[in-house]
Order: sequence, then structure tokens, then C-alpha cells
Amino acid sequence: MEPLTWGFIGTLVGTIVGASASIVTTIINARNSSKIQIDLEKYKRQGIFREFQRDNYLKLQETFHKTLRLVALLHLEEIKNYNESGKWQKTKLNSENDRNLMIAFRDLSLYEERIQNDQLREELKSLRKKMSNVFLTSSKSESDEIMFDLMKNDFDRIMTNLGTELRNNY
Repeated sequence: MEPLTWGFIGTLVGTIVGASASIVTTIINARNSSKIQIDLEKYKRQGIFREFQRDNYLKLQETFHKTLRLVALLHLEEIKNYNESGKWQKTKLNSENDRNLMIAFRDLSLYEERIQNDQLREELKSLRKKMSNVFLTSSKSESDEIMFDLMKNDFDRIMTNLGTELRNNY
């Protein structure tokens, strides 16, 4: 073969190899770019979820404090009414505090359902139920016992667990 033919074949092979290398490089870059984009979107979603959980835990902490305060206020009012009338939970309570307590219980149930941690969610539901049981008792001593247990044991434990979950989401 003539040198001109070899030159043409060499040029043709070089062009094919160069084009192939360029195509393979483009494919690799596109895959890496796509993977980086997917990872970035996943990271953003996780950040949004963690922020949502943090906000929810903060609202839960505030609402549980508010609710327990209202439960205690209404419990003290019930004790005062009992001392005056001699009848347990037979008199009407302060309607504003009672309405605020109803709203606080509603808010608690909404916030509880947004929690990812199933165990903590169940503990919070149990505490909310126990707080409502203060007003479903048949005697002052039974109500006092529930209030004492709420204040002494349950509330601090739940607040500690909420704080732990809150810190885990920072």
C-alpha cells in the first residue's frame, strides 16, 4: 500500500478513537452529574424533613407545658369547687380555661401524629390520655394521684425524650 493510504487510514482510526473517547467521557460526566444531582436532592429532602421534625418537637414541648399548666389550673379549680360543694366534678369549670385545654389537647394530637419515632409517639399519646384522665376520675384522691404521677414521673421523662429527639435532628 501506498503511504498516502496509510496516512488516510491512520487519520481515520485516530478520528474514530478520539470521537469514541469524547463520547465515553461525556457519558461518564453525565452519569456523575446525574448522581450528584440525585444526592443533592436527597440531602435537601432530608434537611427539610429534619427541620420539620425539629419544628414539630419544639411545638410539642411548648404545647405539653401549656397543656399541663391548664390541667393543673383546672384541677386546682376542681379541688376548690369540691371543698365548697362537697361534690367531686359536679360543678362547671372556668369556660375559657376549659376551652383552651380542649384546643391544647387537639394541638397535641395533631403534633403527635407528625412524629417519626413510633415509640415516642405512643409515649406522648399515653401522657395526653393520662392528662385527660385527671378529669374522668370518680374521686379527688384518684385525681390527685394521677396529677402527682404526671408531675413527678411522666412529664419529666417525656420532656427528656423530646429533648433527645430534638437534638438528634440538628
